[in-house]
Amino acid sequence: MSDATEERLDALEARLTRAEDELAVHRLIVRYGLAVDAGEAEAAMELFTDDTVYEVAAVGTGMDGDTDRTFVMKGRDAVGQMVRSDVHQALLPNAAHTPGPVVVEVDGDRARATGYTRIYHRRGEDDFTLFRLAVNHYECVKRDGKWLIDRRRSDVLGSATVQGLMRLGLATASDGRSR
Repeated sequence: MSDATEERLDALEARLTRAEDELAVHRLIVRYGLAVDAGEAEAAMELFTDDTVYEVAAVGTGMDGDTDRTFVMKGRDAVGQMVRSDVHQALLPNAAHTPGPVVVEVDGDRARATGYTRIYHRRGEDDFTLFRLAVNHYECVKRDGKWLIDRRRSDVLGSATVQGLMRLGLATASDGRSR
């Protein structure tokens, strides 16, 4: 095999690996939505690193009178506790987390993804409402051949920081190709 052919095969293999990794990150994000909507805490926890940080911003006035608040979950066990919580379980089986589209940037064993998530909630037989519309930024790592969410930030539209998250997605996709 010539050096030129070998170089072309190496380049093709690298491109294929990046494409497979990008697809794996997309699937990881979709699996999260399916796991939480199914109420499967263990399945959701398996998608995160042990020391993950998951921040969810809320806008509006809470019961305590606060306006913009951020809830922080630290560690995969905290993600499981959220899924098992009475507040989350009360949404089921009538919730649908629908992520995407997302922009994914893969860099070796690390990846960043930014995009939208809509959560729909069914309140009656034919009464489906948009429960939450947010922008999310994920930082993922590949460990032992498996992609995991290491950090996630979710800001609801209208928050003071949501456009900053949008800009992270623009920064990761300057030419539309993963590197």
